[in-house]
Amino acid sequence: MGAPLRIIHAADCHLDAPCRSLSGETRSAVDASARAGMDDLVSLAIDRHADALVIAGDLLDGDTVRVSTAMWLAETLERATAAGVTVIVTTGNHDPFATCAALHRVRWPAERFHLVGGATPVTIEVAGATIVAAGHEVAREQRNLVAGFPPAEPGVTTVGVVHAHVASTRSSHDRYAPCEAADLARVGYAYWALGHVHRAQPVAGERPASYSGAMQGRDFGETGAKGALVITIDPDGRVDTTHVPLARVRWEEVALRNALADVHAIHDLVALVEPAFRALQAAADARSDQQWVLRVRLSGPCPIRADLVAPQALDELADVLRERLEVLDVTVVDDGVTAAIDLAAYRDQDHVLGVALALLEESALDDEALEAIAPPSLAGAPTDPADRLAYVRGLLDGLDGAVATALLADGVR
Repeated sequence: MGAPLRIIHAADCHLDAPCRSLSGETRSAVDASARAGMDDLVSLAIDRHADALVIAGDLLDGDTVRVSTAMWLAETLERATAAGVTVIVTTGNHDPFATCAALHRVRWPAERFHLVGGATPVTIEVAGATIVAAGHEVAREQRNLVAGFPPAEPGVTTVGVVHAHVASTRSSHDRYAPCEAADLARVGYAYWALGHVHRAQPVAGERPASYSGAMQGRDFGETGAKGALVITIDPDGRVDTTHVPLARVRWEEVALRNALADVHAIHDLVALVEPAFRALQAAADARSDQQWVLRVRLSGPCPIRADLVAPQALDELADVLRERLEVLDVTVVDDGVTAAIDLAAYRDQDHVLGVALALLEESALDDEALEAIAPPSLAGAPTDPADRLAYVRGLLDGLDGAVATALLADGVR
């Protein structure tokens, strides 16, 4: 029996992405993290004695790539190829082969390197196995690239690499190079290395397939550990997948939902946030050298609501938390902080607030009542009836306190 095939699977590096919405310090830290992550990616491939390093699209972020980055990238990837690692880079919608000029300014390694930028699949032999890859020629690729991949040869471990949107994947990303899980299964590959979706996740289907996720998060839509996958494929076809965090800057949220009832001073609020953040720091997928960008979401009844909604209050709280937690940046969001009102005193009363509370309570328990108040077309609502009801109930969660706060405004300030 031969040796297992070991592949490092990465994607969506988006080197030199502009990130114009970030503050100067945060933007610089994210940019530096993206470079450090690429260095660590190559070191990972070398240290794990990988047969191949595959980057499934969007290595670059269009023509924003600086000259210094192009030179550094070539030298970094050459470090992998010089160590005997085959490097395969496919193009994606952000760095399409035909129109991304920056892609052609990089002096790619001369040996053991393959840049795949066409829709026609390219077959590459690596360590007795076969890697088949295709890329985006244009930015808005509408073709099903996977449909053109050839079937695996019997007895040959075959891996597919492509930047594509699999229909079963939950994602807000544009559906470029769309395909179905059945397309992945059709060709009988041992593994599919996918790019485009920025959250690391397996793809449900008959054959092993995964998105490695983005290499570096750049906003609160990309929370959690970011990095690459170490893929080991035994000769019998068994696939082992391990996610390795590489990003030095991590985006996370701390949500204090209906947890503010005992907050009588800002100190009490800080005392709630700190242990929640320390738990994130202690997680198995957190790096010891990690910098953090946090968003703290506050909701529910709070005795000091008036202090929190005062001008600049949340910004000042964010400054306190940034210093106390020693993190890169903090944003505090009022996600529905309400006054500390005894709602029971207003239920079943013959006034507007009593009627509103009764309606909300009925909607929480009665599906027909909930459907009666929900508009037929609701932004973001799932199409499945049960999922739609759950989504609407989520929107109503905590609304009783918000309604009471609004109707009793003069008495709760």
